[in-house]
Amino acid sequence: MNSTQASSNRIVRVADESGFGIAEVLVAMFLLGLIAVALIPILVQGLRVSVQNASLATATQLANQQIEQVRSLTACSSITAATSAATAQNVPLKAVRTVGTTCPSTATGYPTTVKVSVTVTRTDTSAVLATAKTLVFVTGP
Repeated sequence: MNSTQASSNRIVRVADESGFGIAEVLVAMFLLGLIAVALIPILVQGLRVSVQNASLATATQLANQQIEQVRSLTACSSITAATSAATAQNVPLKAVRTVGTTCPSTATGYPTTVKVSVTVTRTDTSAVLATAKTLVFVTGP
């Protein structure tokens, strides 16, 4: 190989630059921006559903606590209506326990069952989040 051919090979290598130009980088940034804008509503909706699920879980837990508290009682007179409050993800909740049946007046009416219902609502929107009903077995007045 002579010196003329060697110098022309070097020129070809120098002229053959590879990589990204400014146009390719701008197009890639534009496409990434479009994808990000398209995904934002999905992320926002996911956060909303997450907050709703946390509120529902707390409401269900509050209702279960009220039911378990009543189930531990064996005297009919100790089963009374009650109200309690809680907060989940800055959502105020209120649990209302109601007693559906009255206790028998005589001792001959025992053992019996008492209907109890618990309703958990959001206090800011009055939306019912959870309800629970049960029969409680009582052995005496």
